[in-house]
Amino acid sequence: MIESSCHCGILKIQIDAEVPATLTSCSCSICSRYGSLMAYFSSENVKISAVPSSVQKYCWGDEQIAFVRCSKCGCLSHWESLDPKGADRMGVNARLFTNVDIEKIQVRRFDGADTWKFLDK
Repeated sequence: MIESSCHCGILKIQIDAEVPATLTSCSCSICSRYGSLMAYFSSENVKISAVPSSVQKYCWGDEQIAFVRCSKCGCLSHWESLDPKGADRMGVNARLFTNVDIEKIQVRRFDGADTWKFLDK
């Protein structure tokens, strides 16, 4: 079980899955500003615990995903798909993992700003 929490602890995430083999650092205009490292999971395996008023969602562009953050401390916790075709996939900000040493996980660089391809081999 992977555990995750925002800084103030209002928003918690439990993930019933193995530690991912890779994390993604994306260069798109929003991910590069957030500085997140995303781990991807089936939404069926992710349990989010937060009072609805304690989270804020942000969408932009084609509004295919919503970025979710804690409304108190501001930590970006995850993104969720707004497209029914992608509803089973979500990204969780691995920088908020509380029981996983993310320094041991390979980080892949994704060019979300231009080519939509991974830059590493």
